[in-house]
Amino acid sequence: MELAYTLWKKHRNTAATAACALALVVPGMASAQTQTATPTSAELLQNLEITKVRDLDFGRIIVPRNGRVDMTADDASTCTANNGLQLVDPCQSAQFEGQAAAGLQLRISVPPGRRIVLTGPGQNLRLRRMTVGAGDGVTFQGRTGRNFDFIVTDAAGEFDFFVAGRLLFRNNQTPGIYTGTFTIQADFQ
Repeated sequence: MELAYTLWKKHRNTAATAACALALVVPGMASAQTQTATPTSAELLQNLEITKVRDLDFGRIIVPRNGRVDMTADDASTCTANNGLQLVDPCQSAQFEGQAAAGLQLRISVPPGRRIVLTGPGQNLRLRRMTVGAGDGVTFQGRTGRNFDFIVTDAAGEFDFFVAGRLLFRNNQTPGIYTGTFTIQADFQ
């Protein structure tokens, strides 16, 4: 279990220190001992949990020549094909759900270069420009390289997010099923 904590300390009150110094200077004043309470606290955060809800799926595509299919990273995924490619089936972005502490910054990292390779019966396909979209319970804060930053906004800490990208095809791509895997890394910041 990962633990995160914050420790607060209060220093002695400077007014109490000044009063002691004054007692040494003024004759006839009794010196008193000063005690100061130091509050201490620790906040334990629950483990960050991420679960895959559904796979990334571009569906069936007719590929007469080179081209690409771009997919949005949201719950109602849409795909757009270019250069004469035809989409036979609807596409769907990958969906993940999680549980974390409300109010914390969440960083989702996709593979290096924001790309993966899909293998099949022909030349490998390339999935590029991987992107992460906010779902319920998180607000997008920005992207740096392959890192997508969100704030967990749900009071119970429940959230979901979506992953999509751009799939590239070559001329004379061999028909068949192409598959690949990718790893998502999620961390509190």
